[in-house]
Amino acid sequence: MGSTNWQHQIHLAQLSRQSSSPHHHARAAATISRGGTQPSGLALQSPASLINGGQNGQSSPLTGPSSFKVPSVRRLEGAEGEGLERVQTERQKDKRQDWAALDLGGQGIRNLNLALFNYQFLDKLYINHNRLTSLPGAICKLGQLTILDVSGNLLMALPSEIGLMKNLRMFLIIDNNIQNLPPEMGMLYRLEVLGIEGNPLPDSIKNLMAKEGTRGVIGELRDNGPVPVPPSPRDWIVLEDKESEKDSAEEGIFSVVSYNILHDRYTRVYGYTPAWALQWEFRRESVRQEIISYDADIMCLQEIDLATVEDFLSLPEFSQKEYTAFHWPKSRAKTMNEAERKKVDGCAIFYKESVFKLIDQQPIEFQHVAMNSALLVPDKDSLKNYPDIFNRVATKDHIATVCFLEHQKTGNRLMVINAHIEWDPIHKDVKLVQAGLLLGELQVMADKFSKLPLPDDSPMKGQYTSGKKIPMLICCDFNSTPDSVVYQLLSKGFVPGDHSDFQGYKYGKFTESGINHPFGLKSSYANIGELSFTNCTPTFTDVVDYIWYSTNSFTVTGLLGEPDKEYMSKVIGFPNAHFPSDHISLLSQFQFKKVNAG
Repeated sequence: MGSTNWQHQIHLAQLSRQSSSPHHHARAAATISRGGTQPSGLALQSPASLINGGQNGQSSPLTGPSSFKVPSVRRLEGAEGEGLERVQTERQKDKRQDWAALDLGGQGIRNLNLALFNYQFLDKLYINHNRLTSLPGAICKLGQLTILDVSGNLLMALPSEIGLMKNLRMFLIIDNNIQNLPPEMGMLYRLEVLGIEGNPLPDSIKNLMAKEGTRGVIGELRDNGPVPVPPSPRDWIVLEDKESEKDSAEEGIFSVVSYNILHDRYTRVYGYTPAWALQWEFRRESVRQEIISYDADIMCLQEIDLATVEDFLSLPEFSQKEYTAFHWPKSRAKTMNEAERKKVDGCAIFYKESVFKLIDQQPIEFQHVAMNSALLVPDKDSLKNYPDIFNRVATKDHIATVCFLEHQKTGNRLMVINAHIEWDPIHKDVKLVQAGLLLGELQVMADKFSKLPLPDDSPMKGQYTSGKKIPMLICCDFNSTPDSVVYQLLSKGFVPGDHSDFQGYKYGKFTESGINHPFGLKSSYANIGELSFTNCTPTFTDVVDYIWYSTNSFTVTGLLGEPDKEYMSKVIGFPNAHFPSDHISLLSQFQFKKVNAG
């Protein structure tokens, strides 16, 4: 194996074998910090420096010796682990942490005390050249580690939990008795250096390392490993019992799905996902099966293009359930030909024509609203005084779709809104402005809809006397967590113009007098304190998707619960073999509140 990649493996092994003395890495760091010459052996270096040919005698941005301080505890076995716990507790009390690397190398350690795994601030751990025969799965608790060196031990296998250490850049297992690599290591999408020399690994892995390097090995484990066991079905949470002896349609009960299905254009950043699980053909089938299984009366899908909408509607499962849909692409589609427009993602509202009748449908393009409505400035001439509207809001092409529907059995009318706003946390002012524009446009539409005539025999006569009395459902990927100002705006109805999330930018009326709306809205999942997440990736896991509803018009009777917690403990993020998007679907069941006929 004379390849450059394998020469790097030999080089890593040579350096490791020269690093067997007690606390070698800590001593090397101390020597460098005093201006001395770096000792021989594998000292604190970045993965990049090793890939590029080895030592340069200097600290690196990833592993500079200034961050390497060792507490005054020599071993981590038995009761001595309690000393480390005390060190950690004292540092937590001080709310300071001035060391992030721990060198326990060359100590003859046979077992690791579990207290070690409380040190979740560590970014480098050296337990090389000891007598370890196994690694506890709990090592995955050290999720901040970028460097882990277990070389020169007696390990015969690695725990599957290694795959959960999503921040690893360098992982050295040199000179052990490891016979295979767990397929879960395929999730280590950030790993740059994997040192495997000196292990009885299969020739297939060694040959792949020689040919394609670390990334090739990780890619092979990721793409060709066994498919994990699927999660248990999500629980259905009953909030209020409906009258079981009566037909649910007559009682005005219906279900709503909101789901960002992840457009194919945006799948190139998920390096931890098997390539086959990112293919649209696979994900399309998974999405189709999932949403059809819900049998929802209304489905709001984000990041879906017109080609997919037409594809779904052509399927027997959709036609048999009498679905139709209203789709609108992001504003960039205006500059494209018809074939290209069909591939631009946007928002689609599917609904069953057997349950709801369409009265009206309209898109909301935030670019257009910002530049042309009176929500921000009284007239176009005033726009020149607010360049932030041009430079920050008008450059984004997010949209929403609105359907004004009538429930076939009860005559109740409602507005269904499907929205997707800016994702970037840096642009929190844009998120807030887009949310304000959405709510402002909905007020205009609701006022118009409230004036539409009702049939003479409608039981809803006299109910929709103003726009704020129109029942409303807002399904959305708001890219905003429950502690955000966008959530506050929806739930509280007001945000002051001097709120810090405007970041000092000027947005006309919004920053002069604040944003408000008259709708009494609540997130359906707020009835259970929200889910623990709706978006799950290695770098971000939180709630950003919602189904908001008018509290004076609807009661929430049921919700789809959390994904299987045991399953979630074994993954670092979505999409994967069982979840086709980085978002999960939301499913809420509603019932119209009874009203007195006018």
